[in-house]
Amino acid sequence: MRHIIILLFLLAATVMQAQVPSEDKILEGDLLFAYSSTAGRAISEATVHDSNELPFYHVAIATWVEGKLYALEAIDEGVTLTPFELFCERIAKSQGGLRVGRLRDRSGVEQSVSNALMYLGKPYDDLYMIDTQEIYCSELVQLSYVNGKGQRLFPLINMSFHDSNGRILDYWREHYAKHGMAVPEGALGTNPAQIAHDPAVEIVLGIAFTQ
Repeated sequence: MRHIIILLFLLAATVMQAQVPSEDKILEGDLLFAYSSTAGRAISEATVHDSNELPFYHVAIATWVEGKLYALEAIDEGVTLTPFELFCERIAKSQGGLRVGRLRDRSGVEQSVSNALMYLGKPYDDLYMIDTQEIYCSELVQLSYVNGKGQRLFPLINMSFHDSNGRILDYWREHYAKHGMAVPEGALGTNPAQIAHDPAVEIVLGIAFTQ
């Protein structure tokens, strides 16, 4: 029991060491890109085909509410505000890390975050389809982010559900079969890796969680 308590303490300390110095460097509207070798593997395998790139599987929006930092994100529970500390703890448990992306042109940040907050409470879309009442993580960003003229920043792309060899992953075949659907390979959509590598975004900070 003593060893378990020590391990939990060390994990908590690691999260705090990574999070506290960085939190004051995160600005309103920054994008929080999560990567992991374990969590979200089916997403990263289908969207990250370069072995030199981090396996991004999730993206959230940084927003400050009454002096406290939150991750505005679409997760299984729906579109929600997650305290940044809890957001970091969740990623740490997946043996992952964060990259913080910042818009090179911040003229539309205030409007973009305001747009995203309007989706609070919307259910999560685990079919990754656009033009529905449900929302998935990168869709929240794609729908919300605009430049200073109110024009959307991130384009829709053709969705990928295949590996680096072009073979559709078994996970996605089984996932969509449960819903009586074929895998929507090539349908319009978006993903975290696409947004992380968009020219409009600059990666300004890295946070690694180690045990």
